[in-house]
Amino acid sequence: MMREVRDELKRGIALFNGGAYFEAHEALEAVWLKSPPAERLFVQALIHFAVGWHHAAMENFEGAVRQLEKGLKKLAGYLPERHGVMTLGLYEDGLKWLGAWRRSEAAEGRAKIGVKA
Repeated sequence: MMREVRDELKRGIALFNGGAYFEAHEALEAVWLKSPPAERLFVQALIHFAVGWHHAAMENFEGAVRQLEKGLKKLAGYLPERHGVMTLGLYEDGLKWLGAWRRSEAAEGRAKIGVKA
């Protein structure tokens, strides 16, 4: 992944971790557009997580479930880590969030994408 794209990926993750899910989606979409084909599925997974959390924040749990299911399916191919992103932790958290959202409940805790220092 190119350095410029990595920096933009970090920005998208920082927005996600700060709870700015719509803005994270926008930033990650810009990363997706610049990514080589081999990286696009990974970035799409992160986009689905951001959109899912945006839906959940608006209490649209049905939309959140649909997005997270797509994100989990795509992220599964990139475990346990990709480009410094701790994908296994995100995947495991996603399974917990999915359970809550299927019950139309807010997920416990705050969404966070772990990154290696």
